[in-house]
Amino acid sequence: MADFSVVKESEAPRPTRQTGRLAARMREYEKYVESVGGGKVGKLVPGKGESSRGVALRVSRAGKRANKAMSTWVVDDVVYFQAS
Repeated sequence: MADFSVVKESEAPRPTRQTGRLAARMREYEKYVESVGGGKVGKLVPGKGESSRGVALRVSRAGKRANKAMSTWVVDDVVYFQAS
């Protein structure tokens, strides 16, 4: 079980900010989500070192940031997605 305690705000460490690389990746996936219009399906093939599950998760999160409900599915390690 986790140990819980309360500390003064001045004693707590500052939160870390996103790196430029992370922000760029987020924008990349947001562009993918925005580019798929009604009646169309996006298709992403994971790159080297990426998993289809990770790609699908990034698409879903980008959809949430854009206030869009996303449907994602994986077939033969290829990620398909559509705004629902």
